[in-house]
This record gives sequence, C-alpha cells and structure tokens, in this order.
Amino acid sequence: MKFGILLHQERGADAVLHEARLADEQGFDSVWLFDHLMSIRSDADHALGEPLETFTLMTAVGAVTQRVRLAFAMLNLSFRHPPVLAKMLATLDQITHGRVICSIGAGWFEEECAAYDIPFVADHDERIEREREIAMLFKALWTHPAPERTTFHGRYVRVTDLPFNPAPYQRPHPPIWVGGDSVATQRLAKELADGWVTLRAATPATLQQVRAAADWPQRDFTIVRNANILVGETASALPNAIVGTPRECAEQIREIESWGVNYMRLGFDTLERQTAFANKVLPLVPVMNLS
Repeated sequence: MKFGILLHQERGADAVLHEARLADEQGFDSVWLFDHLMSIRSDADHALGEPLETFTLMTAVGAVTQRVRLAFAMLNLSFRHPPVLAKMLATLDQITHGRVICSIGAGWFEEECAAYDIPFVADHDERIEREREIAMLFKALWTHPAPERTTFHGRYVRVTDLPFNPAPYQRPHPPIWVGGDSVATQRLAKELADGWVTLRAATPATLQQVRAAADWPQRDFTIVRNANILVGETASALPNAIVGTPRECAEQIREIESWGVNYMRLGFDTLERQTAFANKVLPLVPVMNLS
C-alpha cells in the first residue's frame, strides 16, 4: 500500500506549499490537487479567491518538494488543448525529475465550462471516448519525441507532423491513471491506463467483480481509493472514514488492501491529523513497491 494526500487549495498558496513540504518530509508518496476553475461547493467560496489555477500551483509544489509525486484529482481534459497539455506534463516531469502522475478525468462540471466559454461534451460516454483519444495521443507524443514527428487524427483531437518535445523524464512516460466509476471509465482504464482512481466503486463486492473480469489487465496496475483517517478518535461523520487507534487504523487499511486496493488518497482536515497518521500509522503499514 502507498499513500497520497489531498492538498487544500482553498487555504491559499502559502498554506498549500507548507502542506506539500510537510507531506514530502513525512513520507507520503504523492500530493494531489483538484482541477477546477470555479468552486464546486458554494457561491460563498468564490469570494475567497479559490480555487487557484491547478497547473500553476502544482509547478510551485514541485519546486518546493524533493521526493513526493505530483497527482491531480483529476486533470480536466477540457481545460487545456491536449497536445499542449502533453507538453506541460512532460515539462513538469522534467523539472521534477520524474515525479508526475498523469491522473486524468473526463470532466463533469458543465457550469464552469459554460462560465469560461469552454466547449463541453454533454454525453458522458462521448466524453470518455474523447478522454481515450487524448490518452492515446499522450502516449504517442511521449514515446516518439523529436526528431520523430507524430501525426494523430482522431474524432476529437488531431496533430499533424508534430516534432514533440520535451520527452518526459520518466520512460516510457509518466503513469496514466484514469478516474471515475462508470462502465465506460473502467473499460478505458483496463485498456490504456496504468491505474484506476475509484470514487465510489471501491467496495469489496465491486472490486471483486471488476478484477475477476476476463479483460482485467495482467500488467502492473494501481487501484486508488479515497479515505479520511482520524487517528485516536472513536466516531466520525466523514465519508469513507477510517477511525481508531493507530493499530486499528492499520488493520482497517490492511482490510482494504485485501480487496485489491494498493493505493490510498487520504484527506486530513488539519495538519495535526496529517501528522498523527504519518507518525503513528504509516510505520505500521508495509509499503508496496509500485511503479
């Protein structure tokens, strides 16, 4: 099992950078940022100046950390022109010496696209098919950098005779993790991805069914589940909460690992809870060596 931590963009740049540096020192494997142009919570949040633009903020996070990997929850593929986004990700991977996780999603918040005049594909499965083309384009560009030239003509994305650079630091490319629970998303993850970020599907029964399918990938594959962990507490109204003594929390994590989950993206509402997990639970849970 490995552990990432969701950062709090709504707290401002200085707080996010401090939180990321702390996670880097504490032994977390990754830090994650949401990718939204508007608050998804309430109109009151707009007045707070959040959210900060994700890619700019993540570049700063990469600059102030040394080891922790950089992931997105999830990169919205509607916001940035796909071949330019491939270049941005490869550049960030070079800057951070191979710490990028290309965690992508098809997007869902139509209101922010309308407000920013960004085209939005209303049909869910069509958005997934566009996501599939973009994942294929990323792989083609990243594995055939200049002086090679790439031509890719899909229904949704096109490049012609493109001498792509820079190549990403990671070879053959940064891991691609796909987020979402739908059947179409699961098909995409199994076909093209290196990992699947579940939202509500990470239950024992669901994972058993999905992993038993004939088309389940035999390659190294990461399954991510979200969780809130409260060490030393006895009750919680938080969703997906793991609560208890350090040993009880570790036992619950091992139970989740037995379902097939090998990566957890954790949420902590305070730095004290983050530190309690890092100091008291992390040493009790063996870390698997995942790519």
